[in-house]
This record gives sequence, C-alpha cells and structure tokens, in this order.
Amino acid sequence: MVPTPDDYLLSLRAVRERCFRVQEAGIRNRLQHFDVDPSKLQDVVQFVVSLIKRDYDEPSAVPVHGIWRHFDVSGRPRIQHLLNSWSSLGFDATEKTRRVLDLFVVAVLMDTDADHVWSYRENATGRTYKRAEGVAVAVLELFTAGAFSSDVNQPHRVDSEALINLSLDTLEQGFQVDHERNVLIGLEDRLDILRNLGKVLQEHADYFQKTGPVPRPGNLMDYLLEHSSTIKTKKGALILLETLWPVVQCMGELFVAERPSGKGGIPGYGDVFPCGAIQYNSNDSTDHYVPFHLMSQWLVYSLIEPMERLLGATIEGTELLTPLANFRNGGLLMDTGFISLKPKEHDRGIESYHKNSLLPGQPKIEVAPLFEMDDPVVVEWRALTTAYLDIVAERVRDALRLNRNKLSLTRLMDGATWSAGRELAEISRPNTQEPPIIVKGAIY
Repeated sequence: MVPTPDDYLLSLRAVRERCFRVQEAGIRNRLQHFDVDPSKLQDVVQFVVSLIKRDYDEPSAVPVHGIWRHFDVSGRPRIQHLLNSWSSLGFDATEKTRRVLDLFVVAVLMDTDADHVWSYRENATGRTYKRAEGVAVAVLELFTAGAFSSDVNQPHRVDSEALINLSLDTLEQGFQVDHERNVLIGLEDRLDILRNLGKVLQEHADYFQKTGPVPRPGNLMDYLLEHSSTIKTKKGALILLETLWPVVQCMGELFVAERPSGKGGIPGYGDVFPCGAIQYNSNDSTDHYVPFHLMSQWLVYSLIEPMERLLGATIEGTELLTPLANFRNGGLLMDTGFISLKPKEHDRGIESYHKNSLLPGQPKIEVAPLFEMDDPVVVEWRALTTAYLDIVAERVRDALRLNRNKLSLTRLMDGATWSAGRELAEISRPNTQEPPIIVKGAIY
C-alpha cells in the first residue's frame, strides 16, 4: 500500500528525509535564515569526542538517552529505590513496568528545560534542583504522593480520572511555585496536556485499558505484549516500533498542534512546520512541510529503556528514530560557530527580545535573539539540528573507531550532544544558561 501524504508526514521516515532536504538546501546556499561554516564541523565533532572521553572510561558506559537520567540527578538512583519498594510489596515485573511507564509518560509530557529562575527543593533530601532535573524530581514526588492516582490505596500509578480532574493548584504546590520568587513558565500549558492525556486514555481503551478497572498510560505495555506483531522469545518480547509509534503520538503531540495558539504545529500532523528553504513550485501543497515529532520521539526513547531493562523486551526498528530537534542539541551547533543566524534575522530576533523585555516579569539580562515557536527561523534551526547531528554522530563514531552497535544515536545524545549544548550555554551565557536562541512559548 502506497502511504498517503498524511501517513508520510506522521512517520519517522519523513523526519530524517525532510530534515536532510533542508541540510542539502544549505549546501546549495538556499537557506533563508542561517549560514553554515563547514570548516567548523570538525570542531563540533572534536568537542563531542572530548566530552565522551572526559566523562566515560569506555564509550560502552555511556547511558541511553531517556527521562530516567533526569530522575537520577546527583547520582541518587530514585527509580531503582521505587522498584525495590515495589518488589518488597510483591509486585511482578509487568506491574513494575506499568508503574514506571505511568511515571515516565507524565514526566515526558511535563518535561521542560525551565528557565534559570525556577528551582525545586527535594523533600526527601533537601537538595535544590533546577531545569529538567528539577522538573523530573518534582514529578516523582507528586507521583509518590498519589497526585496522579484516583485510588488512595494505589498511589503509585497514573490514571485517567486523576488526570482529568488535576488542578492547577495541585501542580503549583507540587512544583513549589511562587508567583513572585519561583515562577515556572508554561505550567498551565502542561496541565492542559495532562488533562488531555486523561481523555486520550479513556478514548483509546484498546491501548490503555487491557488491565485493571481504569485506563493507565502503563497499560500500553499489555497492548504491546498482546499485539499480533509482537514475537515472544526466550529473552523477552520482540516489539515493533511501528506498533508503539501511533500510541505515543496520540498521547500529547497531536493535541499540542490542535491548540488555539497555532504554534505547536499543523493540526492533524503534530510537530510539523512549513520550511521555505525547501518550498518549490509543486502541486503537492505539503512538499515543504518538515516533521520533527520531538515529543513523541522523546516518549519512545524514554519508554524503551524500562521495557528493555525490566521485561527484557527488544524494540525492533529504533534505527528510524532521529536526533531530537531540541534547543540543547541546536545550541551545540550554534555555540561552536558551525551555524549562525543571518545578520538580518539576528537583528530581528534582538528587536523581538527587547520588545519582550518590556513586558511584566520578563528577563532583561543576557540579550539573545528571541523568536516564537513557529517562526521560520526556529523551523530551519531544528531541521539543521536533526540532520547535522546525524552527520556528527557518524564522524564521532569514526573518530572513536566504533560502529552503531557500540555507540548508538541514543547514547551519543545522552553522553555528549545534549550535555555539550548545555555546557556551552553555561559558558557562553553564565547568568541565564539559555540556548543561543530563546524560543518563546516552546512546548517541545
């Protein structure tokens, strides 16, 4: 069956293919918003290699990229502690996996690299965390307190009823929000996404209500295990990525694109945006659409790990996953000088920053170009990030004399590119540690 344009744009294959079309447009000097300095590509590769060698004795020790890392901040194995407690209560491996998936789905949908103002003081340790790790620890403590469960006797789970009835007050208390001193931007948007997830769980009973009286995100494990395409082996279930993909897409990304702001993507497609660099005269009105599917891919990267570690499952088809088009990975390419904004776009972004700084509560330090999520600058930046990180990955493997099995894309992102982008931001903009481009209203 030949895929329709809709099927294609919803697919993972389209992400890599369309992003490389943008990269090829750059080679032909057709980019509209960025300049590329090919002489700096090796600098990016060397910096990534240096981080891997600095932080790991062996490349094989690099962990996979997933939300699990955020929970283990400061070397404290919080998820393992949870697993141990559930084992002591007699829960089997499948139920423990369901519970971790429950937690991880909420954590991914809540995930935001919060700005430098917000912080979270962990109740269990008294330590204070910021940004993505702070968000993860806050979600964990809400989870263990039963904030996402409608059954007081089963607090360590997430269910549709609790999500639909979740209040902003609960989240603000859980995230220790103070509207004067500890603001967490975008919390209302995240609440909308969680409430929508509750509705999705009820509407897709085939995915989420195979086990138990109420729909849960973690019940997707039962759907996958029972699916006709899943093969049972001695090691564990062999699950096709194409079986998991439509499940994760319905959890959040498609809803974000339907929101009235219109800045979360194209309705019906999700995290997909038009890109002028690849717009040619064509009868196909979607030939210049570039998909990223960042939220859905981040879910897949994060959910695969507990499936593999706790149940011995194997996910077939992960080579289709792409580098994540987030602003840490994109910042790596900009802060090394490999790509840079064209002067007119830089000036436009600076003007936008100054206008935004006049609004109440907006920062006025470390000026950087500012654009909306759906601005063509951001679309081109994300496309270049996706394509060039694939190229960087191959060159890093060559430098370390490793193949894809030894240094997969997911390990490369966790061990180098994402952390490299963050470290360069800390060096280049020490007060805010923001990426080189500020994206207003970023939801992905």
